[in-house]
Amino acid sequence: MRMNIYRLLLIPVLAAGAVATGCKKWDDHNAITDAALTKTIFEQISADTSLSRFADLLKKTGYDQVIASSKTFTVFAPTNTALAGLDAAIVNDAGKLKLFVGNHIANQSYFTRAATTSLRIPMLNGKYHNLLASTVNDATITRADQPAKNGVYHVINKMLPALNNCWGTLENDPAIPASQKAYMLSLFMKIFDPTNAVQTGVNPVTGEPIYQPGTDSVYTNLFWRSVYDLNDESKQYTLFVLTDAAWDAEIVKFSPWFKMPDSLGGSAPITKWYVLKDLAAEGLYPQTTVPDTLLSKFDVKIPVDKSAIVQTITTSNGIIYIMNKADVQPRHKIKPIIIQGEDYRSMSADKRGNMYFRDRFNTLTGKDFRDVLVYGHGTSTFNLKYRLYNVNSTKYNVSWVALNDFQTATFTQKIAFGDPASTGSGYKTVSVNNFDEVTVGQVEFSNYSGFVDMFLVATNTTTAATNPLVCDYIKLDPVF
Repeated sequence: MRMNIYRLLLIPVLAAGAVATGCKKWDDHNAITDAALTKTIFEQISADTSLSRFADLLKKTGYDQVIASSKTFTVFAPTNTALAGLDAAIVNDAGKLKLFVGNHIANQSYFTRAATTSLRIPMLNGKYHNLLASTVNDATITRADQPAKNGVYHVINKMLPALNNCWGTLENDPAIPASQKAYMLSLFMKIFDPTNAVQTGVNPVTGEPIYQPGTDSVYTNLFWRSVYDLNDESKQYTLFVLTDAAWDAEIVKFSPWFKMPDSLGGSAPITKWYVLKDLAAEGLYPQTTVPDTLLSKFDVKIPVDKSAIVQTITTSNGIIYIMNKADVQPRHKIKPIIIQGEDYRSMSADKRGNMYFRDRFNTLTGKDFRDVLVYGHGTSTFNLKYRLYNVNSTKYNVSWVALNDFQTATFTQKIAFGDPASTGSGYKTVSVNNFDEVTVGQVEFSNYSGFVDMFLVATNTTTAATNPLVCDYIKLDPVF
């Protein structure tokens, strides 16, 4: 009996010993074995004599306290050698120095092993850097992924200057040619924007809100709104700035396509805009890898002749090429105008009951399409009105695809411009079961116009079989 009691007493003791042993093993498993992980990034940098100058700059700007906090950071720490060329004007200017040092610190941890493709990293000063493998921008990471209690740091062989962005460079760099710069800076304007407006009432007649004067508009630039906002640090751009002679040559080259009467300011203002809007592309294209052709936002081909590059300026969000030639071709900028038949704006009489929107298959192109058919409307010269936008001062060849598969007889219809009674293309026969694009005439516009009204007109009869309208699309091809 006594032996059994001893055994019973021994079991809890052994169990307690096993638990104690297990806990110790678990504590050993969880123990921090890397001493680096017990120190903040700032403590790590301060302990490295090769980074002593950067540590001093961190203290001088107060960023030492930032990267000693409990948040997580990534720091790109330039060596003393890398900082040897730092401009004294930056060191002695508190604002510039803070901008510079903040250009080396990012929130969150970014490891080079994760940067198998280029990462665009936001920095504390509002700028961004490109991290790819062992490089950040054009600096090489000589010691990567150094762990710390509150993040990671990388030692780099070059400092990361806080550059102007593309727009700031355009405004402030004396190397930028005068003519294109002056035009781009002339595009500032106030526009209606109620986003942050203060509403003071409601118009009793229209029911529209009434805003406090001055709060319902913003001062902005047409290039920012319509092309690219070159202030946007999160994106990257390639901007082409032409020398004054090259800028003037482009204006002369494209002026014939943008003729305007002197009473409306002449051709220069609109020509300048159409030259400018295709002198930028989204993305960073360094000179070593830039292709011979880029596409603008408006799908215009921008030839890049490296021999025409006068100067290259790196910015915080891209690159600017100063060029002594821009060989943009008219055929790439002056594009065909295509209007879908079903996209009419109005009709000469309400004949919606006689209108059909048809889904068809083109046996020539192998593609589906939708067209419009107006049949049995009983109205002489019934017409559909369309609107063309940005019509150049040139000749256009006019064509259509008009599928007559609803009757065995042919009929005629015409295209007119400005007035449905004008001659326009003249009446043309719509043959049976023809899927071809058929040229129906030519039209010439003496002046550029923001918009032109175009009409698809039925014949002057009320007979159903002879006065239908049918159209897949109408195309105006510029003549070069």
